[in-house]
Amino acid sequence: MRLGHFEALRPLCPACRARGQDRPLTLVAEAGTDSDITAGVLVCRDGCEQAFPIIDGIPILMPDLAGWLASNLHLVQQSDIAGAAAEAVVGALAGPDSAFNIVRQQQSTYGHSHYGDLADGSACLDVPGGAVSLLHAGLGPGPLPPGPVLDIGCAVGGGVFGLCAMTDGPVLGIDVNWPLLKIARSACDTGRVTFPFRQTGVHYDRRSGVLPGENHHKADVWVADALVLPFAAGTFGQVVSLNVLDCISDPVRMVAELARSLASGGGYLVSTPFDWASHATPAHLWIAGTDGVVKVLEQSGLKLLQIQEAEWKLRLHALSVMTYQVKIFTGAQA
Repeated sequence: MRLGHFEALRPLCPACRARGQDRPLTLVAEAGTDSDITAGVLVCRDGCEQAFPIIDGIPILMPDLAGWLASNLHLVQQSDIAGAAAEAVVGALAGPDSAFNIVRQQQSTYGHSHYGDLADGSACLDVPGGAVSLLHAGLGPGPLPPGPVLDIGCAVGGGVFGLCAMTDGPVLGIDVNWPLLKIARSACDTGRVTFPFRQTGVHYDRRSGVLPGENHHKADVWVADALVLPFAAGTFGQVVSLNVLDCISDPVRMVAELARSLASGGGYLVSTPFDWASHATPAHLWIAGTDGVVKVLEQSGLKLLQIQEAEWKLRLHALSVMTYQVKIFTGAQA
């Protein structure tokens, strides 16, 4: 966790925020440097007294911390396999339906979408049809409104680094998917991104490449819930949510949280392929198309400036690419 991000964003206790109370968190560092905390806790001393751990540099700020740990602790504790050959053996013997290979599939698909195939040893933050291309389609080259920037559902972090190039302020990405966020965290720390790259079946390569520029120094990533953002109202000058709306349990509440966290005059970008699934979002909470999203944005106090459409491509393996026609909604705090 970047100390500068902690000081600029002044995170609130998510458990107290879920109960409608704004209680600041106190940092108790155990390991790190003058600028980066790799281990420690964030404690709600003025409220519920819950401590939230910082693990491998990533603070875990979930309102139901016990529930998140129960579902994810095995992923947090799972050690990376250092050698590509050893990883190949494990993947082959574990089988295609194992948690190990399901995680690798996600990392491969989102890694490619955010950074390209890294074949030449460098990361591309504007892959045609990739995640960052949606940012550029909606926001242009920048600059963004003044203030910190939030990327909701940042996955492996390409959007975070793309946003860093558009602003001088701190950029924070949040997600609840630990294996994806670990890739982003490593890139923040080293300026290099590494991920498994699926060919076919359980055959994966390992790809690694250098990020362009030095923007990773302005980036940080945290585990946090988009439905209970652990920040005071008006914290961010720009908030982005790429393709999260249709894979979250309460999309209307997410938009309301986005609006609450946005400063007066701040900008937003929300994109979605409308790929609803009942295991992610109860069917009665699905938003009915473009007009439905516009209504939700307006009801949350957000002014809509533009609606665009762009392709979002997800590479599943060497012989399969899934293409969505994504709607991009951009605007500002009313």
